[in-house]
Amino acid sequence: MTGRTNARRKQPSPSSGAPSQNDSPPADAVAEVVTRFEAYARARAARDSLLPGARTGPWHEQHAFDDLQAAVARLRDGVRRPAGGA
Repeated sequence: MTGRTNARRKQPSPSSGAPSQNDSPPADAVAEVVTRFEAYARARAARDSLLPGARTGPWHEQHAFDDLQAAVARLRDGVRRPAGGA
């Protein structure tokens, strides 16, 4: 052995900003994003529905999109902050 370190085995430092294996997002935040995305997809589909009674207005789609954006922001905040941390 020459005493050199293997560069491929080097782990990213906590200050590097790279996610580690322990930085998994909270499951409830991921579930909320998925739920909000599905609601947004339904609102978009209903906008162009052939059935007049099933159509929604642009405000409904915008509201669903705003909810989705807020859920994604909460997910990002949850990943940046460790669970149980301040």
